[in-house]
Amino acid sequence: MLKKKLDHEELTCKESCKTRDQGRGVFIDEEKFFRNSETYVHPTAVLGENVELDENVKIGPFCVVVGKTKIASGSRLYSNVVMGLPAQYVGVRDSLGVIEIGHNCEFREFATVHAAKAVDGQTKIGNNCYVMCHSHVGHDATLEDNVILINGVNLAGHVHVEKNAIIMAGAAMHQFCRVGSFTAVAPFGGSRQDLPPFCLFNEQPGAFAGLNVIGLKRAGFTSKNINALKHLTNLFYQKKLPFPDIKNLAQVEPEWGLEPVVQQFMNFVENSKRGVSRRSVRDSGKEQSSDF
Repeated sequence: MLKKKLDHEELTCKESCKTRDQGRGVFIDEEKFFRNSETYVHPTAVLGENVELDENVKIGPFCVVVGKTKIASGSRLYSNVVMGLPAQYVGVRDSLGVIEIGHNCEFREFATVHAAKAVDGQTKIGNNCYVMCHSHVGHDATLEDNVILINGVNLAGHVHVEKNAIIMAGAAMHQFCRVGSFTAVAPFGGSRQDLPPFCLFNEQPGAFAGLNVIGLKRAGFTSKNINALKHLTNLFYQKKLPFPDIKNLAQVEPEWGLEPVVQQFMNFVENSKRGVSRRSVRDSGKEQSSDF
């Protein structure tokens, strides 16, 4: 484990001298970047003095990484990734707090990850996350493990995305929103409220479009799990029963109500700070109350 502040000059100067070739610019050592297990920083990348890289981290051409940024082993920044610059918040001019990047994450071209807006804040990305081109992770945001952001996703400050969620191209999440685990947000969708786990959401603001059945099956959820969630979401989104009534039904109908996935969904709703929309694509665009 490298676990030390990177001596940028040490890693790049020798490479820079030997990779310039007759006006063709600074080359990338593709063997080191794509295939072997050495830590590699391209000569054109810019790293701050407080950046810490673990073993087998790759920093591609024209990347900028500053602030108290820690990148764990196996993670890779492709070209033009910017990480650790100050929060996009009026009056904040310094890179504050800590950015933690987990193991085996991929950041594609022009992705951005911003520092916190306070000295005790943290922007955190878990293990095995894939952040595609032009996506933005705002200040103090959290991505749990195995999250995928497809091209052009915008996450505002303090957004929390739970494990195995997928946010598709061009979608956006409002400040302080939470996206539940195994939930998928459709292209150009978005929300001003929290989106419960295991579901598909379309439109802006987000409208329930069914369960993420394909994702759940791929992850090994059983038919019993999925059928229990179908019953629950029918009560919640189609019939729109008051939430206390749904909780009572779950207690008296344990064949579905006591399934752990059902309890996880209901705990998410009950603990939501921004509220959970009761909108469904079947509502034909009619705005529904977000009250439980």
